Amino acid sequence: MKKFIALILALALCMSMFAIAGAEATPTDATPTDVAVEPVVEYSDDPDLKAARSYLFMMYKNSPETTLTDYTVVGVVNIGGVEYPIEWTADSDTVKIVYGEDKMVTVDVDEKNPEEVSYKLTATIKNAEGEIAKPVVFKHKVPAALILEGLSYEEIVAAAYTLEDGVALEETQRLFGTVVKIDTPWSDEYKNITVTIQIGDLADQPIQCYRLSGEGAETLAVGSEITVEGTLKNYKGTIEFDKGCVLVGFGEIVSQQGILDAAYKLEDGVSLTAPTALVGEIVSIDTPWSDEYKNITVTIVCDGKTEQPVQCYRLSGEGAATLAVGDEIAVAGTIKNYKGTIEFDKGCVLIPVAAAKDVRTAMGAYTLEEGMAQTSAKTMTGEIVSIDTPWSDEYKNITVSIVAGGLQDYKIQCYRLSGEGADTLAVGDTITVTGTLKNYKTTIEFDKGCTLDAVVKAEAATETVEEATATDLASATDAN
Repeated sequence: MKKFIALILALALCMSMFAIAGAEATPTDATPTDVAVEPVVEYSDDPDLKAARSYLFMMYKNSPETTLTDYTVVGVVNIGGVEYPIEWTADSDTVKIVYGEDKMVTVDVDEKNPEEVSYKLTATIKNAEGEIAKPVVFKHKVPAALILEGLSYEEIVAAAYTLEDGVALEETQRLFGTVVKIDTPWSDEYKNITVTIQIGDLADQPIQCYRLSGEGAETLAVGSEITVEGTLKNYKGTIEFDKGCVLVGFGEIVSQQGILDAAYKLEDGVSLTAPTALVGEIVSIDTPWSDEYKNITVTIVCDGKTEQPVQCYRLSGEGAATLAVGDEIAVAGTIKNYKGTIEFDKGCVLIPVAAAKDVRTAMGAYTLEEGMAQTSAKTMTGEIVSIDTPWSDEYKNITVSIVAGGLQDYKIQCYRLSGEGADTLAVGDTITVTGTLKNYKTTIEFDKGCTLDAVVKAEAATETVEEATATDLASATDAN
């Protein structure tokens, strides 16, 4: 009897389920019947087509996921003498597919995209009958643009250490460092050497200079301080300057190429967003010195880049009256494109050559918006023009303001500066400071925690001059 009742209950349950299913399948006003259905794609069983797909997959399966720059892929695959065309597509509007006449396809990515973009690159292969193989999908990403112009050496190294295996930075870079290892000695046959350098304090982020060439490269030794220029890449886990890198020289030689390139990209009537400084050799006097207007117009060539001359329009400043072709000078001001001429605009000034790098640092800091700070420490040398807060024996710091190259409009405050010799600082002293530059309520400053690296006392410089004068007088007396 119990078994019979159980069967009845089971039968009733099944009937109710069929009723519910039938109700769900019955169209109503709330259940549209015209919902779009994705068509079923039938992929070909053609063995050659499948072979072409497999071959393409093997070609690119180990390609770097990160694509910093444009790159090329094949437009056809040849199997048994038959060419199978490939249709490439990307699911991002920032990636363009450009077919070439050489059966190669360029994947054009946006190198200046401000945010990281992930995209799928899809390859669809067809045979002569129009049948297709299952598409091959490769996942890629374009990182947020690495804007390396104006970055410190440490920031450039940090960017290089983000590279995936096989990927290189787009632009040529220049680094100053100390040789810590000779990896492959100088070759008289190939005229190159491989060394590893350390940038600043970055002992854990060495940079190998692979097959480094250039004047003086054969004399390199551990401890040599050098400037190297080339393409930075990740080669099987080693961050290196790729072959073709060159020894620019011994000591620090700052690159100006980024500024020149940016200037030569300006449209007519447009200026760079911030003033800057350049060092170059005068190649022409365009307008001679005017005693009335106290200025001169000259054209300079920087780092030998004769194809990128820069005119210095109505240049003023100490020493400008005696300038001549062949002089090496440093100029600070705003660069613009004036009817096709790349020039420092009127108001540009002559500054000491040695101060150019520090002037660029100061001018760069003045582009910071209120409350913003630069992402890494900078080092700058300048003359103290004011003691803003005297030395504190309790807190062991002092606040001073400095200027580089005599440019009072770009004063930098050194807030709570500490370090050996900070307690005796005075107006007129020349100091070197390292710290993070920020805009604090419109005051451009080295933030607290900045350190004093070096001091040249104003009175010491005066004594040196006086001693030299005394020596000259003594020599003259002896001669008489």
